[in-house]
Amino acid sequence: MKKVSLAALFFAATMGLSAQNALVKEVEREIKGSNPNYKAAIEKLAPALTNAESSEEAQTWYVAGKAGVGLYDQNFTKIALGQDVDKSLTGNSLREGIENFLKALPLDKKPDSKGKIKTKYTKDIMKQIQNHYNDLNTAAIYCWEAKDFDGAYKAWELYMSLPTNSELGDNAPKAPVDTVMSDIAYNQALAAWQGDKLENANASFKKAIQLGNNKKNVYDYAIAVAFQLGKSDEVNELAEAAYPLYGNEDVKYLQLIINNKIEKKQFDEARTMLNNAIAAEPNNGNLYFVMGILEENLNNNDAALNNYRKAVELDASNANYQYNVGRSICNKAYAIDDSATKLSQEEYQKVRDNEVNPLFREAATYLEEAYKLNPDEMHDALVYLRNVYYNLNDEANLKRVESL
Repeated sequence: MKKVSLAALFFAATMGLSAQNALVKEVEREIKGSNPNYKAAIEKLAPALTNAESSEEAQTWYVAGKAGVGLYDQNFTKIALGQDVDKSLTGNSLREGIENFLKALPLDKKPDSKGKIKTKYTKDIMKQIQNHYNDLNTAAIYCWEAKDFDGAYKAWELYMSLPTNSELGDNAPKAPVDTVMSDIAYNQALAAWQGDKLENANASFKKAIQLGNNKKNVYDYAIAVAFQLGKSDEVNELAEAAYPLYGNEDVKYLQLIINNKIEKKQFDEARTMLNNAIAAEPNNGNLYFVMGILEENLNNNDAALNNYRKAVELDASNANYQYNVGRSICNKAYAIDDSATKLSQEEYQKVRDNEVNPLFREAATYLEEAYKLNPDEMHDALVYLRNVYYNLNDEANLKRVESL
């Protein structure tokens, strides 16, 4: 078995380190030349970023940062001139370039063998970050336009975090006013949502609201994402925040709040809240509809039906109102029919003729109207109608409904 001397091992190791250091210096010279190929430089430098030794050198990350920023600047000019470039690559190159600068900073501040700190790249890094801070928003937009939603999210994340980055200290770029940052957080949330990263979207929507973005669509999207994540408490918190602002124009916030109170069995609070809302807006059909839902949850079925009827009275064009009146009348007919099963056949038939069947016929008018108003979403109305016409022995209508 051949033996390898310690000297040979040391030589091999230093050769590997020297090779990577030489590569970094070679790339640095190339990007300082005229008309540099920054994209090729970034690709060429990749091995040095993962090498155990060279990745601990400030120069490695500094050169990587220069190449990334250089590629962005180069492509930004081409875009301004109307030339076609890879916008995802352009946006990510700036973001990654600045991230590489941030990795270089602490390495550039390491003391030498005598314990002294002599920075070589810090001043230029600070200048580059300052000069390109606002470009991060442009970089994010480039990624968004290229449908690179993850790249857009990360660029906006860097934009928001740089002003408080501890490595930059007093040289950190000044943060824009909260209104601008809230819009950036909103855009970031949309990017995360488009990229199906719901937790990130959830956090960014909340950040946007925290920074003062109180637009209705921000609350609506935040509620949708929280709902997708199954975070019912957050849905309720968002609805409670939106209700004072937009409750008059959109009843869904109140519906969500009432639903939450029903789930938590806070029925008295729900009733009080609804009564106050109805007193303020007595002609709002949605409020009576929600009150109907509350009454039904309390098994006050007649009261529920009365509220659903009032909703239809105020807005007969709402398919959901029509459906719930029809459904409630059907359920009332079923209950009466069930309670009459112990009667004699003659007495039972009287109940059917005088009470049950008239209710079914009345229910049919509401259910037919519900389906007519919204055939795409009223499949349940057809299910009830099938049972209605079956109970009425109305063969023609039964076949018609079954054909639908």
